[in-house]
Amino acid sequence: MQRLGNRTLSTNSVKEHVMNQIRLTYEKGTILVKGNIRVPNTAWDSRSNAHRAMAIYYKDILDYLERSKIDFSDDVLELIPAPLFKSSIKLRRYQQDALDSWLMAEKRGVIVLPTGSGKTLIALKAISTLNLSAIVIVPTLDLMGQWRSQISEEFDVEVGMYGGGEHILQPITVATYDTAYITAGEIGNRFSLVIFDEVHHLPSSGYAHIAEMFASPYRMGLTAT
Repeated sequence: MQRLGNRTLSTNSVKEHVMNQIRLTYEKGTILVKGNIRVPNTAWDSRSNAHRAMAIYYKDILDYLERSKIDFSDDVLELIPAPLFKSSIKLRRYQQDALDSWLMAEKRGVIVLPTGSGKTLIALKAISTLNLSAIVIVPTLDLMGQWRSQISEEFDVEVGMYGGGEHILQPITVATYDTAYITAGEIGNRFSLVIFDEVHHLPSSGYAHIAEMFASPYRMGLTAT
């Protein structure tokens, strides 16, 4: 048996679909759409004999194929398996409201709250709520260390570090913007959730490419401005 999109097909049925089957794969920060179809946000790549899109459009492509009831195979994400993230965090009302709004917005969006209002706690609660692999991207090594300490204390797990000479991936990983910019094409399909701390840095110095090259379907930005 094989899963194609939202259907499970028998071996014979799979053979009947082989010629027209749509296949999604990840390649260096992009999504390749192989098969006889053109989907939104893609352009034809003659070298690959497939349509190609930046990885940021992965969820949109999935939604389009599911909505159009088109059979496809999905080999984009190679997620780091996540353990059960147990959390004792109890959010304040305004923090819970912010998290609820983000969840209702298909788990994509920016949370804007003043400095010292507990944005990190909201992000940690989001990780435990989804219980999926996550990467937190921060602008400085100091912040990377702070996030590492809070994550480790809250979930009692080993935290991956990607920056300052460290290149270790774990179900929850913290990376600097600089390192993520360099390695996004390699690790952009390993996490379900990407969190951008001080997300106002994202549009500058080419950092926008980080967001474009990650296929993570769920995204959270944190900022005070």
